[in-house]
Amino acid sequence: MKKVLLGSTAIVAAGMIAAPTAMAAEKLSASVGGYMEQWFGYTSVSEDNSTRDVDGFDVKSDSEIHFKGSTTLDNGIEFGVNVQLEANTNSGDQIDESYAIIKGSFGEINIGSENSAMYKMHYAPSDFGIGINSGDQGDWAALSGSAVSSSGYFRGVLGSTYIEPNRANDSEKLTYYTPRFAGFQIGASYSPDTNQDNNGPVDRNTSVTDMVAFGANYSGDFGGASVGVSGGYGTFLETASGTAEPEAYNLGLTIGVGGFGAGVSWASADDSNADGDAYNVGISYSSGPFGVSLTYFHGEVENSSEQDTIHLSGKYTLGPGVSANATLGHAEFQDAGTAGSDEVEATYLVTGIRLSF
Repeated sequence: MKKVLLGSTAIVAAGMIAAPTAMAAEKLSASVGGYMEQWFGYTSVSEDNSTRDVDGFDVKSDSEIHFKGSTTLDNGIEFGVNVQLEANTNSGDQIDESYAIIKGSFGEINIGSENSAMYKMHYAPSDFGIGINSGDQGDWAALSGSAVSSSGYFRGVLGSTYIEPNRANDSEKLTYYTPRFAGFQIGASYSPDTNQDNNGPVDRNTSVTDMVAFGANYSGDFGGASVGVSGGYGTFLETASGTAEPEAYNLGLTIGVGGFGAGVSWASADDSNADGDAYNVGISYSSGPFGVSLTYFHGEVENSSEQDTIHLSGKYTLGPGVSANATLGHAEFQDAGTAGSDEVEATYLVTGIRLSF
């Protein structure tokens, strides 16, 4: 698969070199966009083996600034960039994603630090509040600092059906997406290792390397009903001596009729970082600027942790790029190795403003 992707890139490059009027295109110029979420709410937390007092009101934020730009050459091929800056201080990953984009009648190529086709092509139920599938319930349940492990939460089955093998996340990778034909689209990704923002050599004797991930989805209408179906698979082709090859799977289904929507998604992982399963189910209704959703998420990592969360959420669009949102939620996290010995249980009411620009 790696050779096929590199070959596609070479064909595109050859086409651009051959174009006699490529220099007539406008130089790429970037614009600034992004989003800001500011949340205010109250949470009541009960936890075992802890003397903390984390009940009460709290304010939480999530914001990013996106630098995007593109230019279309005279031969019809579009080049673009996408750089996403964390607007809240993040010493571990201040630049979230950074990649180049090439588009044309052949499809789309992404290269750089970005999620895989398996992750980006996945469908899951709508949630109009703080999010439940790779969402923020762990923050409002004060999971960080508790006796319950949060290992395998983001991009892993403890907290999401949007997963990748070995939680590869935004590792440096090459991804190709086909054009959408009759509602169908396929994507394939290759990543040399799990490192992000790292140009160091790949040592195939010390870690898992050469990730391949595939995604496919369908989006269409049947008799007034919109249907979305997705599936994904990822693994690593090389592993260090004595270790198993990580694997991950996910499936999703969404249906919409009028203002009503329903969906279900599932994921499974078989690797040392997050060996387990997850599923998410939900229903929603939207009418004009108003929307309400009811969602449930279950995730577990074998011999580590598990969670069960339910959210009743609402949104109201105040204007272009401005919405008011709220979530009434209940989350339970516990140590799955010794069920009941360590547990965090939280009930919270959260309101917030989402701004996109």
